[in-house]
Amino acid sequence: MAGSDGCEKLTDGIRILENDGVSYLDGDLSRARTSFSSVPLMTYDYDSGLARGETIIATVKTTVQIHKNDRQVEQLKRPRPDVFGRESARQYVYGFVAAFPLSHDRLNWDLAESEWAFSALEPYAVDARRGRMALAGANYVRLVDMETAKEAPFRHPWLSQVHTVQFSADGKRLLVASSGFDAILEFDTQSGEVIWEWFAWEHGFDRAMLGHHVVRSPEQREALTALGREVILVEDPLKFEFGVATRLIPAHLNSARYDGDGRILASLFHQGAGIIIDRVTGEVRQVISGLVNPHKLSRRRDGGYFISDTRRGKLVLIDEDCRSVSEIALAGLSGIERPELISEFLQNTTELRKDLFACVDIHRNSIWIVDVKRRKYRGIKFPLEWSMHDIARVRQEDVFRIGQLVGTVFSKVEALEEEERKLIRHFSADGRAIATVTLDAQGRAIGLDVVM
Repeated sequence: MAGSDGCEKLTDGIRILENDGVSYLDGDLSRARTSFSSVPLMTYDYDSGLARGETIIATVKTTVQIHKNDRQVEQLKRPRPDVFGRESARQYVYGFVAAFPLSHDRLNWDLAESEWAFSALEPYAVDARRGRMALAGANYVRLVDMETAKEAPFRHPWLSQVHTVQFSADGKRLLVASSGFDAILEFDTQSGEVIWEWFAWEHGFDRAMLGHHVVRSPEQREALTALGREVILVEDPLKFEFGVATRLIPAHLNSARYDGDGRILASLFHQGAGIIIDRVTGEVRQVISGLVNPHKLSRRRDGGYFISDTRRGKLVLIDEDCRSVSEIALAGLSGIERPELISEFLQNTTELRKDLFACVDIHRNSIWIVDVKRRKYRGIKFPLEWSMHDIARVRQEDVFRIGQLVGTVFSKVEALEEEERKLIRHFSADGRAIATVTLDAQGRAIGLDVVM
């Protein structure tokens, strides 16, 4: 049932794929269609000079990654350890956003390598275009004019765990993924109004991996309850202050990106899939399936797509006809600093320029710079306490402009490393201290009951 664009249609969440008379259920049709290569990154040539002239903006959503590691180890002991995530939504915590030249081989706790850094409440993603910068995190989206320093905060009750943000090509729209409610919202950048929305629960993805359903209307709940189904009703998002917990939510839709011809790309964490959404009809077509907790399906600069196969630790490259053509695996690389029980975790991948990718590897607290055409790579270490979420590449002049706003529009952050502990202090825009986290030699918070 391939569509005209080479991607197969999804019907009620069940994928039946046909190729040369053979049907595949929940399989990867692309591998049946074309030659496919799987290559360990460690077989590429290490190039110590790779991309040293580039500068990136990194979002570090928290600085208590060690606590997240502890929680994940504990979760492996519960029934259905394959269903990833927390059973209850947690409060948001402070992190930071920083610009780093890739001329460094290591990023240190004290942020000495950064061109600038600012505090933010659980920041996830950044984008910049036409003199404006967007920041998404926790339950907010901030849009800032870099020339005037005027800010337009976008408020919406269905914003929760906002994982991605992206300007449209003309800068008139802003697309965000609200992971806490499995929603995609598109804002008009002038009015701040939502001009398009898409909820996974209303397009065939309302049943969670644990068997229950999540819906927005009482009528849907009543219909499913009549069938003997367990249902969570999310009629009023304000009653779910931090969204639906990752383990309980049906999809954990964690990215939304623009594609061509009015289409939207999204990655579905629990379904292990990347999809294309028709803006007009809401219809879904599949790009790839069979992944384990993927992140950030995106269009490549020279055609085709890419996605992080997160818990397999693989960068997957996909052609224009939605056929997987190659994957690059992190397994075998040195520098693992997480407990061995925890799987690989390739958080997000960004294409810095044609064929050059930056991969956030939480397992080894490293950014891997990968040139897929010349088969070269380089690693940049960051502190194991950083829960780095994503990387953005913006123009150097915009990096400078954003830096000029630190201390006014954006709040300062200060990180210190002492003999047996590390501290990070977060300030408000007017200079008041609003949060301090102190970590011991093992990277665990001192004097705080951290829930991650």
